[in-house]
Amino acid sequence: MKTQKAISLSTATFLFLLFVTSLFAAQSANANTSIDGGGKTMETQALIGLEQYVDSLIERGMAQHSIPGVSLAIVKGDDVVMLKGYGYADVSSQKKVDPHTTLFRIGSVTKTMTAIAVMQLVEQGKLALDVDINEYLTEFKIPNTFEAPITIAALLSHRAGFEEADAGHLISDRPEHMLSTPQYLAKYMPKRIWPVGYNMSYSNYGFGLLGHLIEQKSGMDLASYMKQNMFAPLTMKNTTLREPLGSSYGAANMNDTLRQQLATGYFKDTVGRNLAKPFEFLGHIGGAGAVSSTAHDMALYMRALMRENNQLVSPLTNESMKHRLYDDRTLAADVVHGMFEGHFRGHHYYHHSGATLTFSSNMVIYPELQLGIFIASNVVGGAAHLADSLPKVILNKYYQSKPLKLVESTAAGAYSQFLSVPVATRKLEEYTGSWLSTRRSYTQLEKMAALDSSVTISLDAQGDLKMRRLGSNVSFKLKRLQENVFQAESYHGSIFYFYPDSSGKIARFSASMWSGDYEKMSLSQSPFFFYFVLMFTSLFALSTLITTGNRKSRVKHLSIFENTACISAGLILLTVTGFIFMNSGLVLDEYNFLLNFPTLEVKFLLCLVLIVSVTTLVKVVGLAFIWRMAELGWMHKLLYSIFTLSCISFLYVFWVWNGIGFKYTS
Repeated sequence: MKTQKAISLSTATFLFLLFVTSLFAAQSANANTSIDGGGKTMETQALIGLEQYVDSLIERGMAQHSIPGVSLAIVKGDDVVMLKGYGYADVSSQKKVDPHTTLFRIGSVTKTMTAIAVMQLVEQGKLALDVDINEYLTEFKIPNTFEAPITIAALLSHRAGFEEADAGHLISDRPEHMLSTPQYLAKYMPKRIWPVGYNMSYSNYGFGLLGHLIEQKSGMDLASYMKQNMFAPLTMKNTTLREPLGSSYGAANMNDTLRQQLATGYFKDTVGRNLAKPFEFLGHIGGAGAVSSTAHDMALYMRALMRENNQLVSPLTNESMKHRLYDDRTLAADVVHGMFEGHFRGHHYYHHSGATLTFSSNMVIYPELQLGIFIASNVVGGAAHLADSLPKVILNKYYQSKPLKLVESTAAGAYSQFLSVPVATRKLEEYTGSWLSTRRSYTQLEKMAALDSSVTISLDAQGDLKMRRLGSNVSFKLKRLQENVFQAESYHGSIFYFYPDSSGKIARFSASMWSGDYEKMSLSQSPFFFYFVLMFTSLFALSTLITTGNRKSRVKHLSIFENTACISAGLILLTVTGFIFMNSGLVLDEYNFLLNFPTLEVKFLLCLVLIVSVTTLVKVVGLAFIWRMAELGWMHKLLYSIFTLSCISFLYVFWVWNGIGFKYTS
């Protein structure tokens, strides 16, 4: 009997110990395998079938857009529910994408890391959010264009007021062309267009400045600082800001192990083929976008961002980084310490996308859902569309929409007056017109890039507001919610805030789906007017060539002014044709065009415009002579006059868009 009891007791003890051991082993296994997608908790049960669904979306997108490779990480709470590579890191060697080891350039997602590094130094008292950054800068200073100084808070929020002017020098394909960060920031300093805080205009230069401040106040180069204070604490072993500069650069060079793990970047040519391109160097403005990382490491990063204690900053600082430094647009998208913050289908999100010429990426975090999604590919174009759309379609499938509440802003700022000052309901016509993003150049030649990024708002046949983006199929109606606040009836219900200027006229809007403000353009400053003048001038140039050609077949000699008109007409037709080809991306080498702007063909077209200005001056002088020529009919004289007027208009629109006088060199 005692033996039986002993056996029963021993059995019970053994079973209890087995149960405890199994429970501990299960927890350990869950902790160890969750980063590989093996662990599942109650949090992840709502995502049943996710892998098959995402696989089909990515595989379809890769086939549709000819994407070489994709790397993906999806995090739910502490679980990494998907970690996967698709396609090839390098097509020629058939090297497949490995989510643990294949490094992709993440572009501007780097800015979210730069913001955390800044806040680490703020915690240490080495930087302050509200101090004039000129007090920290030693090798150069930012001009005091406006009374209020630029602060770190403004840089973190893209509110410093800089134009975007980085074409031809932001990215380099040769390490020997790289400048030091202070040299680059001093040489390529963009103009300040608006007072600090006035509106939001995305700025690579601004985050390049923040990276430089980190180096100055920490006494370390940015790559070393990030490795020691961000990547190491999160065990992100395959993440770096270092670039493959070559062995002669010593410690600044990316180590051989990581270099061999880099995915090859591709660029599509004019017939859609993926052409392998060399590494893109961004180290001179590293804080804006120089990081290379893996999906595995980005999963670790997203998991940390969703924790209260993320091992990078204190919980108090972490909480402060979830709030906007400029609280003047409650529902519209804005920036919180380097990340865009807003609502999608009623769900709160933080996100940042990234792109170079050959890589695209996107990171989206839904804090209330504890859901994080990262996707990267080694080509742009359709891949960027896939990176942008994947988080949205996942949310659409697995989570229901939530109602969005209008909340009045508590801040007294440039954008809050329409909510606090009662005005009569505006007529819808006041919101119509042509609008351009504030993320553009204002003083340099690359201003012309904005010609294809305008938004038009008009009244449709039913009398409703309709918004359309030039060059895309995005078009939707706007429904008024309250004074100056509208919601898209489609396009995921995005919110649009319209802001009046000091005179009360509607001057700009911000949108929860686009990262920046849009300002209203006068007719003469609009892309529509530019293209209309080009078409108008081209028609009269062609008419002048035909009419003058017919006249030349009947007379022995043409006057100098008639010959000048013919030369001018030919130059205009050549310039317009070349401009249309370049604006459509139909250049001999688009990659070189973007990398080394302004290229030889651009300078050639600018020279043609300058010659047109000389011939136009001659034609203006010749107006009186032409009208006194008895042998010319009045139709010929009228055509000459109208063509001269159209040439003046042609020069005017090129002047407006900085295409005359090589303004971009100023």
